[in-house]
Order: sequence, then C-alpha cells, then structure tokens
Amino acid sequence: MYWIFVSGFLFVGSLSLTLARFPVEIYWNPDVLYIPTLLTDILRYGGSLRGWSLASSPYIFPDLPLVFILSLFTKQPFWALVSFSVLQASFFVWALGRFLRTLEPQVPARYSYSFSLLTASFLLLVSEKFPILYLFLLPAMHTSAFLATLWAWPYLYNEKTPRFFFFPVLCLLVMSDRILLLELYLTAALAWTRRYGRWGTIFPQLSLRFFFSGVIGFGLHTFLRTFLSMEASNKISVIESFRRISEDLIGWLSKGDLPGIFFILALIAGIWALFRGKERGFSFGFVAYLQLILLGIAPMAGLYIDEYSLRYCAPAFYLAPALFGTLILSRDLGKRKNSRNFAMLGMILGLSSLALFGPLIPEGSWGFQGIPKPPEAKCVDSLSSTESFVLVLTDGKKAKRILVYSEKNVRALSVDFSTLEGSHSLSNREWYIFPPEGPFAVLTEGLGEARIRSFYGEPSKILECPNTKKHVLLYEDTAKIRTLLQRPFQKTK
Repeated sequence: MYWIFVSGFLFVGSLSLTLARFPVEIYWNPDVLYIPTLLTDILRYGGSLRGWSLASSPYIFPDLPLVFILSLFTKQPFWALVSFSVLQASFFVWALGRFLRTLEPQVPARYSYSFSLLTASFLLLVSEKFPILYLFLLPAMHTSAFLATLWAWPYLYNEKTPRFFFFPVLCLLVMSDRILLLELYLTAALAWTRRYGRWGTIFPQLSLRFFFSGVIGFGLHTFLRTFLSMEASNKISVIESFRRISEDLIGWLSKGDLPGIFFILALIAGIWALFRGKERGFSFGFVAYLQLILLGIAPMAGLYIDEYSLRYCAPAFYLAPALFGTLILSRDLGKRKNSRNFAMLGMILGLSSLALFGPLIPEGSWGFQGIPKPPEAKCVDSLSSTESFVLVLTDGKKAKRILVYSEKNVRALSVDFSTLEGSHSLSNREWYIFPPEGPFAVLTEGLGEARIRSFYGEPSKILECPNTKKHVLLYEDTAKIRTLLQRPFQKTK
C-alpha cells in the first residue's frame, strides 16, 4: 500500500511543480482559448452559436460543459483552465490505471494505479523539455478522445458495460470529436478481428451496440454541420506531409531531440506490443493498434505540417513509458511487480535532480502569481481608462487573448492579415455584421501600421501602449472599417 502513497505524493508534487513552471504562453495559446472565447461571447455578449465558425472538432463534449462549469465556480477563464488541467491530469491517472489492468489482470490493482501515477509524474516533469506533452493538461486538443479510449476499453475488454450511460456518452464523444472513431472504434475492430476472426461473426454481443453508437455519433456530427458552421482542418497533400515528418524525424534524431526519441520509442512499443499480443492476450493487440494509428494519423491524413502537428500523435507518447514498463516485465510481472515502479521512480528522481540545477521558477513561467495577463490585454485595459473606443481590431491570436483576459471587458475582433477584412475563423459572424457604434482601436503589431493606413485611412489619433510602447491607431470615423469588416459576409461584394 505504501507504493500508492509514495506515487500519489510524487504525482501531486510533480503536478504542482509543473503548473508553477508552466510557460504562461500556453494558457494564451489561441487553440486553448477557443472554448473560453466561445463561452465569453455567448455568456457575456449574448452571442448566438449559429453565428459561430466552430473548430472542425467542436469539442462540445466534455470539454465545453466542463470549462463552463469550472468558469461558474472560479469566475475567471484562467482559473477554469488551471482547474481543468488538474482534473484532466487526475482523470488520466485513473483511466490509465484501469487500462493497464486489461494488460496485466494477474497483478493487484494498486500496482497498476501506482505505475500510472508514476507515469504521469514522469510525463509532467519531462514536459518542460518537450512542450507537446503539456497538451494532456489542456482542453480542445483531442485529449478527451484519447482519455475516452482509455476509459472505454476496459468495459469492452471485460464485455460488461454500464447499462444506462456508456453508449450515450460514446455517441456524444464521437459527435464532439470524430478522431475517436479511429482511436477507439477502428482499434477495437482490429483487436476483435485478431481475436475472433476476420468477418466479425463471433464478435462480442455488445459490439453491435458499440459500433451502432459510433454510427449515431457520426450522424449527430453530420447533423450539427447542417446548421452550425465548422471549419475544415488545415491539410496538405499526404506525400508532402510524409516528406515533412520524415525530414523532421531525421533532424530530431540526428540532434538527439526529445520529439524524435519519443516518436521512435512509441513506434517500438507499438510493434513490440503487436507481437506480444499473440502470447499475452488481445488487449496488447488493442494498445499496439492504438499506438500505430496515433503515430500514423497526422501524415496519413495530410495533417502533419510542422512540429505543432505532433499534437495528433501526443497520446502515443503518453502511453509509451507505461507500455514499455508493462512489456518489459509482462512475462514475470506477478513476481516482479515492483521492479518497474522502482525504475520509474529512479527516472523521476533523476529528472527532479536535474530541475534543481536550474531556477525553481524559470522566467516566463506562471509561478502561481495570480492571473498572467497578456501584454495586449494590459495595453487595451490601460488605454480604455482614458480613451472611449468600443472595439479593438487585431490578429486572431491577440483578439482571443484580449477577449478572454481583459479586466475591462474590452471587445476585440480578428481581421484577415492580407485584406484587413472580417475573419470568420473560429469567431462569430455577428461580430462583424453588427459591430458596436463608436470609435475603433487598431493594434499595429502583427498587422503593420502602413498597411492599416492604406486600408482604413488616416487615424484620428495615434496612441501608445504604456507597457510595450507599441502604436495603437484610433479611428473615430469607422464607416470604411465597417464596410471592410462586413464584406466577407455579404452575399454580393
């Protein structure tokens, strides 16, 4: 029992240290702010969901309601995101512990949960050197689909599911993020095929309801698209995507960088589990297919563009250390059930020792120092005390930061960089069709002061951000700007 206490203590310590050293830019990431921006528009300004251009995976469940509930309790989007990080990390530990039990049913549950705690601690500590690992703490990053896979598979493996909520929850999850069809449904189909036969005629009885829930979820997603606008994912050709990931992998491995190391280790773990599944049960086959599908999603779908695209592969990196620990000891795991815990504990202590050589709270980290306001939010809040502008125009990244983090509730709209017209990318068209009456402020950083003048004309006043000394152009005559904001949404231009 002492392993649970030791592992739990290390997990709480690792999570606290990670949050303290968390780069504040991650909580300013426009993808992370997608749900807070949506909620701010609907709850504060009475925006309509029908006017929104949602993400290709809308994250309607469970990310959206969970962030909403946390926002009600914390009263601040930032604290809601921090609370979400704590809850999602805790759920990952629980779900991974249950999942490992399907790989090692002969081992007492406390050892599986202890190892899941140590695995999470390891990932938290190494994430500072490999920021993609931070994603399992954040909403709207496809992490919910992965966690749903870890949660659902033990029920499917044991062929016993909760009577009332299991399949409805799966329907909602597929509706929210179709990547679950690959991570759970395709993986389960491959695992059952390997065990029961090619044509699936002797699949478990619950498989019919299981696959039907996937069909319903996909149908619900398609239905949503008929009356809600959803953006298409950014894609390139499959050949180009494979070329880019190959070049990046070669570069990472030649330099010994963590992205390349984690990718290769995850690939080796997947192939190893595929062969071990013949001896140790079909759950190893499931995790093997899951690893290979996760690593192949991005290039095979043309979604791999740069290192940030590794977010599609990130769940395979989360599983890699836990899977290696299970594979290495799977033959005599009942006799040496503590060996992997000692090995993982050694790695955690080693990482903790390395962290002690640097500053406890590196520059640019949160450090539990209140709500970290982005510089553009500080700028417009300061200027709004002396100037009477009703709207701020800037690029998409800064617009979300201002909308979510402004203490003065300053409204901000994103404009297209090339035309400075309204941009319907993860935003509400109503913002542009019905802009408020009054002066507009335009942030020059990122858009270019000369370009702003060429499109919008000469400003009435030139302001300066107190904290950054960057220029802000104030327009009292906004007729020309309104025309440009509305142009993309007019039937005829």
